[in-house]
Amino acid sequence: MSTPATFAEPTPRQAANRDLRHALPWAKLMHWATAGFVLLLFVFGILMTQIGGGAVADALYSAHKMMGVAVIALLLARLAYRGAASLSGRWRGEPGRLVHWLIYGLGLVVPLLGWAGVSDFGARGVFFGLSLPAIWPEGAGHSAWFFPAHAWLAFALMALVLVHIGLAVTDYVTRRSDR
Repeated sequence: MSTPATFAEPTPRQAANRDLRHALPWAKLMHWATAGFVLLLFVFGILMTQIGGGAVADALYSAHKMMGVAVIALLLARLAYRGAASLSGRWRGEPGRLVHWLIYGLGLVVPLLGWAGVSDFGARGVFFGLSLPAIWPEGAGHSAWFFPAHAWLAFALMALVLVHIGLAVTDYVTRRSDR
C-alpha cells in the first residue's frame, strides 16, 4: 500500500526549494541587482568604445568603472551570503553548478582586469573628481593586454549568461511540469 501524498517524503527538488525559501528575498535582490549591473556594463562598454571621445563617452566610462566596482562588491556579498546561509542553489547538476561558478569567476575577473587596465593607463578618475584606488602600478605597460582581455572575457561572460538563462528557463519549465 502506498503512502498518502500528504505524508510522502519531499523530492530532492522540493527539499531544495524549501531550504532556499528563507534566502530568496535577499538572494533574489542581489541576483537581479548583479544581473542589471552586468547588462548595463556590457551595453555601456560597447557604447563608450564605439563613441570614442567626448562628454557622453566620458560619462559612460565613469559609470562603467563605478558599476564594475559595484559588481565586484555585489558578487563578493553574494558569495559570502551563500556561504553563511549554506546555500547550494536549486540546480544540483554539474552543468548548472559549473556555469554558476564560471559566472562568479568571470564576474570577478572581468572587472578586476578593467580596473587593473585603468590603473596602469592612469585613467582611474570617475564622477565628481573622485578616483578609483590603483590596483596596478600606473605606467607598467600592461594596459594593452588588460583591456583586450577585459573585453574578450566580457563577451565570454555574456555567453555564459545566455547559457544561465537557458538553464533557468529549463529549470522553470521542469518545476512547473512537476506540479
